[in-house]
Amino acid sequence: MLIDNFAKLNHSSRNVVSAALIIAVAVAVYDWIVAPHAAYLFAAQRYESVIGNVAEKNKAIGDTVEAKKKQLQELRKQLARLQSELFTSDEAKEFFSDLQPICEQTGCTLYALNFITVELDREDQQSEDSSAIVAKSTVLSVIGEYENIIKLVKRLQVRTQKVWISSVVMETISSDSPQIKCGITITVYTIRDKGAVLYE
Repeated sequence: MLIDNFAKLNHSSRNVVSAALIIAVAVAVYDWIVAPHAAYLFAAQRYESVIGNVAEKNKAIGDTVEAKKKQLQELRKQLARLQSELFTSDEAKEFFSDLQPICEQTGCTLYALNFITVELDREDQQSEDSSAIVAKSTVLSVIGEYENIIKLVKRLQVRTQKVWISSVVMETISSDSPQIKCGITITVYTIRDKGAVLYE
């Protein structure tokens, strides 16, 4: 029936109908075949662009992480070096108990050993607990000749751990004696557990 109607049309009308059919088929082919492929290609281009941006960001993050790792390793080395200068509680006890023999070995006589205690308020105690580092000070009172006192000071400081000498007060016993009274204030710093603080 449609074919009969088409056959009855004049030449120009048939051309118009044929053109309309061709356009309809072309639109259908575009919608079914071309448009999905075009959308896929567009999505692929967008995906490639996003992947490129992600790769650049990933490289930047990787470089930053690598730099931070190197910085962390350097900080750990510095911390290990600093911790080697600190005493453990047991090492500090041993050091203070060895003071009399050290004095005798350097030709000095120990006549008093006064520990200095510092009252800490609550905030200081909390910060001390978190850092795990505690200062222990004592005044070492000795009698000896000047050269022997110098030997004693050197001997106190020749250790792996540091001994801080904050003051040295000397006074002569008498004008005709080479002996000198000397008060040496020494401080050592103790740490609870060197390994635990290093890898916290």
